[in-house]
Amino acid sequence: MCGLQDTDLRAASSDDTFRGDSRGSRFDFDNVAKRYDQWYDTSHGAVYDRLEKKAIDKLLRDQTEGNKLLEVGCGTGHWSRFFSARGFEVTGIDISERMIQAARNKNIARSSFHMANGHNMGFADNSFDIAAAITTLEFAADPEAMIAEMARCVRKPGGKLLFGVLNALSGYNQERQNRAGSPYASATMFSPGQLRALLQSLGRVQMIIAGFVPRHRRLLALAPVFELAGRLTNHQRGAFIAAKVRL
Repeated sequence: MCGLQDTDLRAASSDDTFRGDSRGSRFDFDNVAKRYDQWYDTSHGAVYDRLEKKAIDKLLRDQTEGNKLLEVGCGTGHWSRFFSARGFEVTGIDISERMIQAARNKNIARSSFHMANGHNMGFADNSFDIAAAITTLEFAADPEAMIAEMARCVRKPGGKLLFGVLNALSGYNQERQNRAGSPYASATMFSPGQLRALLQSLGRVQMIIAGFVPRHRRLLALAPVFELAGRLTNHQRGAFIAAKVRL
């Protein structure tokens, strides 16, 4: 469980819901909570997941002090488990009640989960060492406000903001966004340049573009080669952007 104490919270109601309204998301994730994790069981989903975690892990390699991590838009706890395995005490928040319940049901070590709006969280200033948002900004009603709220919750100086964002330049992401009935249809994706513009006023931005995955299933075994080629050529169209800002 997370070491965050009740005194570290500005306010929490008896039903474990922090301050903030429920209109902070562009998509109602309650409707997909039960099947959300199924993507990671597909052949493409497993490859993307591995490459995305490798990129985020690289940005965390210099984390030598502090282990309180706030995960904004934690969903079913898929990334919470990753952060917990790296030794962080994870406090996950999400606007979806069903997502939060799914995360709690996983009994992830060193983790606690709460309903909250990422635009207006109920934590005291400087409560965490890191605030992370993985594929969350795309669905935020006001991404800039969410980033500012994350920064408020992280200690200064030395705290970090960590993001994983779906790349607007990726043909794969564009295809998913145009698919009828897809949750991505309501998302606002960002290019590397747009994401950097959002973050650069906060500090130096470190960015990794990943997710260079072949579209055809029979070529998935070559994914490491595609990934290496994308990195070496500084290609901008990988499906996933990992970014870190030191405050």
